[in-house]
Amino acid sequence: MNHDVKRGLPNRYYDNRDDFLVERAKIFSPMWVCIGFANDVPGPGDVFPLEFMELPLLLVRDHDHRVRVFHNVCRHRGHLLVAEPCQLGHSLRCPYHSWTYALDGSLIRTPNIGGPGVHQVEGFDLTGLGLVQVRCALWHDLVFINLDGSAGPFDEFIEPLEKRWSKLWGKTGADHLRVPDDYGSIAFDLETNWKLAVENYLEAYHLPTVHPELNRVSPLQDHEIHVSEQFAGQVSHCYRLGAGTQDHLPIFPDWPSKLLQAADYPGSISKHTARPAGGPPVCSGGHSAGIWAYPRRDPSVLCRR
Repeated sequence: MNHDVKRGLPNRYYDNRDDFLVERAKIFSPMWVCIGFANDVPGPGDVFPLEFMELPLLLVRDHDHRVRVFHNVCRHRGHLLVAEPCQLGHSLRCPYHSWTYALDGSLIRTPNIGGPGVHQVEGFDLTGLGLVQVRCALWHDLVFINLDGSAGPFDEFIEPLEKRWSKLWGKTGADHLRVPDDYGSIAFDLETNWKLAVENYLEAYHLPTVHPELNRVSPLQDHEIHVSEQFAGQVSHCYRLGAGTQDHLPIFPDWPSKLLQAADYPGSISKHTARPAGGPPVCSGGHSAGIWAYPRRDPSVLCRR
């Protein structure tokens, strides 16, 4: 950590739209960012719309069970394709002019494009007007995207975190991760700049003042900030299995017993810059939970789940 930095960012980086757009182009677009969960589209034909940095995106599960991400706009007039999560069957139809796309994004029907009852026009090539697909990768049910397609391979991006966690959950830890049938989620829409929320998540400095009861069982002195080339996050040395209950979740079988009080909370994945990738789950001896955060619009509204 650079201890020579004495001051925070100027105010403009928290409330200026021009800087918000620069962040989208220079920080988020060139890198891998987590936007959600693959189980939001559990079966073929399931779709899940979301907004990321003012860009409407769409998660789709195709009939090969592959998860795809598209820009959620019709190629004709830019109308929003899907407004709510739903099951669409075999195709996506624009509610404006009924242009229809297969689940792989290809344009398959253009009703009345040449006049009433004329659905094809000579010289009009459907193959070049499919939905704009966004490069994506799955990691333990988490969906990552690279908006501009310029990032390196996802496996190289996530490798440092996998190596770090292999020392905790061992060689088989990842194999035990499952989405339970009765899973739950908590969502917050925060009317704030994304950096404020992520900065709060990455530190325990506020515990004694804001969370005095939590500080009594998970005190400030047992937390530290981990900063590396690829990851930043909070580390706890006082995680308590099943704290306040008579039972606890199953323990990763290869987790070292001397490290059962260790827990990692990576809230940012980046190289040389802090940003909310959010995606890597909380990792502790008794559970792994997915938490992700991303800016939706300006003024920045951060959604965390």
